[in-house]
Amino acid sequence: MSKTQQLTLGMGSMSLLMHDGDACTNVKGYAVQALEECVFSQFKLDETPIHPTEQSHIITAVTNADNEFEVADITATNLKVNDRVLIRLNGASAAPTGLLTQDQIYYIQAIDTASNEFKISATEGGSAIAISSDGTGYEGVATVAKVVKQNNNSHGDFTISGGTTLENTNQVSGNADMFDTDGAEDVKIPAGMTVYLPVNEITLTTGACIVYIR
Repeated sequence: MSKTQQLTLGMGSMSLLMHDGDACTNVKGYAVQALEECVFSQFKLDETPIHPTEQSHIITAVTNADNEFEVADITATNLKVNDRVLIRLNGASAAPTGLLTQDQIYYIQAIDTASNEFKISATEGGSAIAISSDGTGYEGVATVAKVVKQNNNSHGDFTISGGTTLENTNQVSGNADMFDTDGAEDVKIPAGMTVYLPVNEITLTTGACIVYIR
């Protein structure tokens, strides 16, 4: 049974009870239930990409001079050039300079089987990303995993005027911090409403709510 079904049936799960002035950070929430009308000055969503992957492998070392990442056994990763991979920080203090600061999808740009090293690029067939540091707390913590290729294009390709092709994709992108107020209007949830969102950071100004977490 899914966590959403548990919540719907009132079985509950791990949760946080919040009221006036409470705040939480770095949580893995999936729903917020307003017990009273809630006003949030901060309502930030988790931006971690959600993609099915194969087994994760720990990045054991980074050589920023060569823009290379090392694993214990590159053959065991089953990685090939142009494979899409998900690199997770897993709590590392900082990613190598040149990479994004959150978990992100990259492409394998080159592989050196003799030294168990690989390079990554931002796009398929692109140039290797230049890194200028090894990161902080990154080696031995961050992981790389091959993204599972899925084919949902069961209805074929669609073309609109001008020759533009519509592509089916599993990734939904947009304004990931659309609820991050940053001094703008507060986020409000009426009493009795439950919203299903991947919340990561909340500051509750007034009201009472339950944050359901994984």
